Amino acid sequence: MTPTPPSSPAIAVTGLRKAYGQQTVLDGIDLDIAAGTIFSLLGPNGAGKTTTVQIMTTLIRADAGDLWVADHSVTGEPDAVRAVIAVTGQFSAVDKLLTCCRRRRRWPGCPARQQRAGVGTLGRWRSLPASAAGR
Repeated sequence: MTPTPPSSPAIAVTGLRKAYGQQTVLDGIDLDIAAGTIFSLLGPNGAGKTTTVQIMTTLIRADAGDLWVADHSVTGEPDAVRAVIAVTGQFSAVDKLLTCCRRRRRWPGCPARQQRAGVGTLGRWRSLPASAAGR
């Protein structure tokens, strides 16, 4: 039986656990990320960031926990999850080819107004140089 999804956050994670052999790498992570937000997962090396993203994007399976992305169960509906997500890593082979604006235009379901708006706003918010708004 598939659990009932939470009330529509973009990403909901409860009790996420993952171990490799005797080494526990995730021990009960909980996240509730509202729709329409830009979210960054930050932490020191070895904190479990990559493992968390790999689980949320269906690349590997969690040992325990409930995970929902856009009202789809990561474990029960992996194809549906992959159909609604777009992920770009910190280092991409196309970084010199695709600017942030161009990459954002490829996000599924992102309205044109938001595609154009976000990077300039982010540039002002982070006090980035004006040249960064085009990247």
